[in-house]
Amino acid sequence: MTEHYYLPTNERQGLGKVLGEVPETVENLARCMTIGIRAQTFEPKVSTGEQPQPLPFNPDAGEMAESLRQELRRWVVWLCEIRGLTQPGHDVLPLARWLARNILILAVTPGSETAYTSISAKVKAAQRASGRTPASSIVHVVDVAQARNRLLNATGCAVLAKEIGIEGLTRVRINTLHHGGHIEPVKQSGRVLIYRLGDVLDAHETVITWKPKPKKQAERSKSETNQPSKTDKR
Repeated sequence: MTEHYYLPTNERQGLGKVLGEVPETVENLARCMTIGIRAQTFEPKVSTGEQPQPLPFNPDAGEMAESLRQELRRWVVWLCEIRGLTQPGHDVLPLARWLARNILILAVTPGSETAYTSISAKVKAAQRASGRTPASSIVHVVDVAQARNRLLNATGCAVLAKEIGIEGLTRVRINTLHHGGHIEPVKQSGRVLIYRLGDVLDAHETVITWKPKPKKQAERSKSETNQPSKTDKR
């Protein structure tokens, strides 16, 4: 029996890559937090070859580290409950290693469609907070074409759209487009609506949503217009 993968090959590979970056990312966040504590007594600097520059410090580094840990744990707990697996420790590094070892199990589990986009978003946010963001990658036309064919829920569409450089496409915007009749889900998983990302992107680009005039107010205005004035004597 052929397995059905809910995460395509490129996303399985991408997930393995970002999970492999977690140890260095966490270490850099820890350095930022340590610098913040020690900066009360001295200002650490690093030489760039021209003149010493202060090492990066982000007061939100601790929160970003915890946000990353919670995201990894969310996926670990979810997968363990569905597959009956033993959960690893609660720390971020064991969680990342466990997910990296079980990517294939994750990929064949229904509901894992947004695993790569949500986890990679948290890792990249943590990297930005640590001041050690990897060189930005160029989004090729073929990558965008592949992304357009992805089937995702509203949150997944919003995350992936941001990854390929689309601005302003939030979950709220997608729900607004749906309620306005501009996009339709291709299928429904329980109560979750699944969209084709390309349809969402096209509607986002062409549709300007506006708030229609309340029906009752419009009818009242029409009624008042049609009523004869009190001074009109027949």
